[in-house]
Amino acid sequence: MSKTVGLAFIGCGEFARAMHLPLIKSNQKFDILACMDLCLETAKRFADEAGGYATNEIDEILSDPVIDAVLISTRHDSHSELTIKAANAGKHVLCEKPMALSSEECKHIAQVVQKANVVYTVGYNRGMAPMIEKAKAHLKELDGNKLMIYHRIQAPFPEDSWTHDPKIGGGRFVGEGCHIFDLLCELVPSPPMSVYASGGTFLNPTKVHIADSAIVTITFADGSVGCTLINSAGTPAFPKESTEIYCNNRAIHISDFRHMECYGFDENKKVIISYEQTDKGHKAEIDRFANAILDGTPTPNGLVQAARAAIISYKVLESLASGQPIEIKTSEYEF
Repeated sequence: MSKTVGLAFIGCGEFARAMHLPLIKSNQKFDILACMDLCLETAKRFADEAGGYATNEIDEILSDPVIDAVLISTRHDSHSELTIKAANAGKHVLCEKPMALSSEECKHIAQVVQKANVVYTVGYNRGMAPMIEKAKAHLKELDGNKLMIYHRIQAPFPEDSWTHDPKIGGGRFVGEGCHIFDLLCELVPSPPMSVYASGGTFLNPTKVHIADSAIVTITFADGSVGCTLINSAGTPAFPKESTEIYCNNRAIHISDFRHMECYGFDENKKVIISYEQTDKGHKAEIDRFANAILDGTPTPNGLVQAARAAIISYKVLESLASGQPIEIKTSEYEF
C-alpha cells in the first residue's frame, strides 16, 4: 500500500467519539488529520484524543489539499449540504445515515458525487455485520427460493431526541429505520417493489408529533417478503434486535448480531455461532471504505444502496399517512 487515507471528522459528537474514532484509530489505512465541529471547544477535545488539528470552519477542511476524505457525523438535516460541499471539493465521503431528508436531496447528491467521481458511502453497516454475511452465504446456496424475513428492533428511544423532529432528524423511520430497510434489501437479491406500514406515535404525543413505531412490510420482485417491527417505546431489559430468515425448509435466527442459530443447512443439524461482543458491521464498513479509495475496490453502500433505503423510508411515511401500500420503482434510486 503506497499511502493512507488522510481523513477529517466533520461532527465530533458522542457517536463519532464512541463508535467511529476507535475503529479509525485502529485501522492503519487512515491518518486522522483534522476534526471539525461547529463548537470549536468540542472539536479541540475530540482532536486531543483523535489527533490532527481542530477547527469550526468547514471551508478550512475542504480546502486542505492533504485531506482525502471526510467522515460526516452530524445532525441529519445537514447531511445533504455537507456531502455536496465535500464532493464538490473532491473529497471522498463516508456519511452517517440517512443519506438525506428528501428524494430531491438524494438525486442532487447522486449528481454531484457522480460528476466529482469520488467514493461515497452511507453508514448502513448492518448489511456488513459478520453474522449477516454468514447468513447471506448460506442463502446464496438457495438461489431462486423466496425468503420470508422478520426483523425486530426495539429500545427506549428518547422522547426529546432531535431525531423525532421532521425538519432536523426526519423522524424515526427516515432517521433510524433506514438501517433496517437497507438490511432487508441486502438479504434479498431482488428489487423492492412496494412497502406497507401500520403504526403511529407510541411515545408521548405531546412531545413527539410524528410516527415513531410501526410494523413495515416490504415486498420484493421475486415474491420474497421482509417485515420489520420498529418500536420506540421498548425496554433495555429485552434484547434490542433479532433477525429471523426462513427459506426452503431452512431457518436462521440472529440475536443482537452476536448469536446465530442455523437450522436445516448442515445435514439438518442445528449450528450455533456466538461472538463475545455485538458486531453490527462498522469495522468492515470503514475498512471497505478505505479499500475503495486506495485500491479501487467496490464502494460499500454506495449511491444505489444509500438512496434505496432512503426512498423506502420516505414511502413508509406515505403509507402511514394513507393507510395504503406504496409502490417502489427502481428508477427512484438507480441514478
